[in-house]
Formats: sequence, structure tokens, C-alpha cells
Amino acid sequence: MCGIVGIVRWDGTPVREDELAAMTKSIVHRGPDDDGVLVEGGCGIGMRRLSIIDVSSGGHQPMFNEDESVAVVFNGELYNHRDLRSRLVVEGHRFRGNSDTEVLVHGYEQLGLPGMLAHLEGMYAFALLDRKRRRLFLARDGFGIKPLYVRRTAQQLSFGSEMRALARDGQGALSVDHAFTRTYLRLGYVPSPNTAFLGIEKVRPGTFWEIDLDTGEVRVEQFYRLTPAVVDDTRWETLVERLRELLNASVRRHLLADVPTGLFLSGGLDSSALVVFANHHGAPPKTFSMGFSSSDQGDETLFAAEVAKRAGNENVRIDLGPANLGDLDPIIDALEEPLADSAVLPLWYLCVGTATHVKVALSGEGGDEVLGGYARYFWGPVVEDLRPMLAPRAANLRDLTAHMPSRSFGPFNVARRAAKLADSIGLSEPARYLAWFDIFTGDERRRLVGDGGDGATLRYNSMFSDARELGLDPVQRLQYVDFRTMLLDNLLMKADKISMAQSLEVRVPFLDRALVEFGLGLPARQKIGLMRNKRVLRKLLEPHLGVRIARRPKRGFEIPVDRWFREPDTAPLRAELTSGALVKELGFSPPAIQGLLDRHLAGEDVGRKLFALAALDRWAHRFA
Repeated sequence: MCGIVGIVRWDGTPVREDELAAMTKSIVHRGPDDDGVLVEGGCGIGMRRLSIIDVSSGGHQPMFNEDESVAVVFNGELYNHRDLRSRLVVEGHRFRGNSDTEVLVHGYEQLGLPGMLAHLEGMYAFALLDRKRRRLFLARDGFGIKPLYVRRTAQQLSFGSEMRALARDGQGALSVDHAFTRTYLRLGYVPSPNTAFLGIEKVRPGTFWEIDLDTGEVRVEQFYRLTPAVVDDTRWETLVERLRELLNASVRRHLLADVPTGLFLSGGLDSSALVVFANHHGAPPKTFSMGFSSSDQGDETLFAAEVAKRAGNENVRIDLGPANLGDLDPIIDALEEPLADSAVLPLWYLCVGTATHVKVALSGEGGDEVLGGYARYFWGPVVEDLRPMLAPRAANLRDLTAHMPSRSFGPFNVARRAAKLADSIGLSEPARYLAWFDIFTGDERRRLVGDGGDGATLRYNSMFSDARELGLDPVQRLQYVDFRTMLLDNLLMKADKISMAQSLEVRVPFLDRALVEFGLGLPARQKIGLMRNKRVLRKLLEPHLGVRIARRPKRGFEIPVDRWFREPDTAPLRAELTSGALVKELGFSPPAIQGLLDRHLAGEDVGRKLFALAALDRWAHRFA
């Protein structure tokens, strides 16, 4: 696990080592154990290393092949590197160490880049330099687990694991792209390939860039596209056994490390499944859980403790209180982009606490997307089927929701969900998907920032069109879009940035390629139901965890923001919203913000909206 950087110039100006050193220094938290650079003429690559596999000097980067004609800097983990190494040794390649990184230079020699990428299993972003062909290749794993950013100007291209490194590439400070704010108010994040900064883009998952070092010409090729596996035998016992095989194999590979390893444990299905299978492959690792000292809303530590006790793991509880809501600044700095997800707070403190015990943690990210864990997977297709009947009655449903209590019932706010259902009945599939995610209503957005397009509609129309071209059913289409949006730009982004800020590597076993394709290929009825989601996983876990845990309803990793935004400790944060960077730098309307605050303090729960504004305000204070 590392952070990587690099510069390519084609105007005759050489890259200097001190430029790369400044870039790597800015991301030292991603790799405090080692660093290295390679500079020749108009090209330079560098890295910071967090030593996980082969912690000796044999894992030093940049790493070379036998004649040093190929060099690589690598961020991530290759879970099948031992198998690949064995094949390459048979072909005559000589390895200097035991690092998974070294597979890349020899694999490229043997198979070429597309051929090698087809064989890689893991999470990664890397830069590979072919010194003979005068080419630099950038590649990112098929699900976008590891980040990779690019900045292009007329004279150069620079890249990095984090955008802060690009601010030190010799082309000046980063400039905010104000166009992102309207999309943010809908989705709560900045969708790929865009960023919040002008001229900075994200390398798309499952693609590689080929850069001509002499001309700067760039060719982009897609090497992986998410497609479902063919599931012929749909008997329950067959599916449960196949899931057992895939999940057990993935967890075994994800435990591969030469340093201490632990697991995040919420007490939910996904993290509990990781505990069950991790214990099959050695001494039970420590588990780490997040609790809320001021409220039991969202607190699952009792369930986590029950799972750990039953499985035989030592569980470490980490508490979060309301005062922590004012501690957003270091989190926002680590994320680099605004994110309207209150789960960043518990995740931050979970990573802080976990990093004092272990260097690697397994997380259940992706389990919901892979195995059908969201309520929208059930209700989305139902609404689509019943839309002709429901559309004429939408006005009556809206009237009903208007009389429902405004106070929330945790993350499953009945009134809010019913209102969204009423508003989305007459919409197309992509528009309805967007409506379910909207943080602010259209009227609220106009009051906050005025009229203007947000670009989200065109993007989601395109993705649903791609899903239909693949022949995906209604549930699979929702899974496919989630993979390319919410999972990529919210869940995986925050997991990477927040964990790496603590020099902690987070691994995601549910995002094993074979497991993902199996989950996408499962028939809808074996993923979802009216009262229970992830049906195959529940059947698999019942014998291990008991009925009480295996049949629990889904709980989100959310904090009690509604209560917290009424606490005295958050008064300074509330006051900042109407007079801080949100207004001064991004041009938001103070009366519109005050209106939301007044509604909340009067008893209507709009804490999620206020958190979105608070996160954006603190981001603008830091970066705008």
C-alpha cells in the first residue's frame, strides 16, 4: 500500500527530483515507511510506501525488471500475486524480493499491459514506465477501490494518489470548479470523472492510460467492464454453497499480510460474515466497533460485541460524542472533496482507534451492492411495475405524506421515504434513482444557489442506458449504477482517504471480482424480498451467527445528526453556516441557510441537510 505521483513533460523542460520530493512529501501519511523516485529527462515517478507485504528493502519502489527497462510505482495489493509469480518464474523471470509489486514489471514483459491486467486480482492504481518504448502507463482497478487523479495542461501531465500532490507539480495551486455545487446538493458527492477542482480528473475504474513521453499524446482504453456471471443452478443450497466458496476464498486472500490485521465490525451482516470466515484462516483477529456515547441511535456495538463473543474475537469499542461534530476540519482535509455523508465522523475515529492496534483492517464495503442490501432494490422495480396504476394517485399520496410527523425515526425516516416515493412515481427510471438520492429539494437548491443545471440527469441517463445495453434486469441495473456512482465516489473514496490519513490500509473482500459478478448474476428473488434483503447471505450465516443476528434489518452507519445539530456544542458550527466560506466563497444565500436552521430548531429533522452544508462550508474554508 502506497501513494504514487508523477510528472510527464514534453516541452523540453526536465522534471526535477525536488519537484517529485515535494509531491511525495504531501502524501507521506499514505506511506511513512519508505519513499523513492525515478527521474529521467521529462519524466519522473515517485512513491511513498506503507510496508504491508515484504516489509524488507526488497519491497522498495520504484521497482524494476531484470534489465531495468521497465519500472513501476504501485498503490494497492495484488491478492493473487503468489500464483502469478509462480507462472512468471516458470517462464524464466527472476524476482529480487517477495513483494506483490514486482509481479507488475515481469507480468508486463511477459503478457503486455492488457494481458497482465486481465490476470490481476486486487485493488490498485499504478504507473508503469517502459523506458525502451518511451511510454508511461497509468491503470486503476476495475471497481476504483484505489484512487488516481490526473492534471493535464498544454505542457505536461501529472498524476497522484491524492489531489494535494498535484498542487505541487509546478503548474500552480488548484482552483475550485464552482460548477460542482449543484450536483453536490443533489448527490452529496462529486461524481467521477469530475472533481471539485478545475483541470483535475479521476482516472475511470477499469481503464488504463497510455502516454507518449515525446508528444504527450494520450490513449485511454477500458480493460474491465462490470458484467454478471451466468448463474445456471438457482437452487438455494447450490447458491449458498457457491457464496460460501467465493467469500471464504476472498477473505483468505485479503488476510495476506506481513503485519498485524484486524476487522471493522458493526454487527451487521457484511462485517459479521468477514469475522466468521476470517476465523477459518488463523487466530481470531481483533475487531473494532464504533459506538455513540450520547445516543443509542445508530449504535450497533451491542450486536458487534455479541458477534465477537460468539466467534471468539476480542472486540475493541471506540466511542463518538456530540462534540466531535465540530472536529470536521482534519476529516475534510483528508477527503480533499466535499462529502455530505455523516458516516465520515465515525469512520475517522474508527480508523484512528484501529490504527493504534493494527496496520490492515478488513471492511464490509460493497456487500450491499454485491448481494442486494438496499431497500431501493426492492421498491425501485415495484414502483416501475406499478407506475401506471400509481401515477394518477400521486397527488393523494403527497397529501398523505404532508400530514405525517416531521420528526425522523432514525435513518429509516418513514415520512421522508413516503414523500420521495410520491414525488418519484411519474419519473423515468434514471430520474427516479436521482430523486431517491436528492438531499435537497429542487426549491431548496434554487433558494440556496439560484437556478442552473447540475449535469446529473445526463450522466445517470447514460449509465442506465449502458445497463440496459448489457441486458441487465431492473435490480441488476440498480446494482450496476450504484457500483459506478455511490460506491465509487462516496463509500470507497472515503474509506481510502480516511484510513490512509491514519496510515491504515482498509481492504474490501466483498469486492473480489468473482464474488461481485456472482452477486450481480443472482436472480432478483434470491437477493431481495419485502421484509429481508441479501437473502442468500442470510441463509449462509444463520448456522454461524444464529437467527437473531442473521435476520436483523439493515442499519446504516449513520450518526444522530438531528440531535447533534440541536446540542449547545454545535452552536458555533450552526452560526458559521450563514457567515462563513459557504457564503463568502461559494455564494450560498444566508437567508436560505437560516431558513433550514430555523426549521430544524423548530422540530423538523433536517440534520442531514445541515450536515451537507457544514461539510461543504468547512471544505470551502480549507480549499476555496
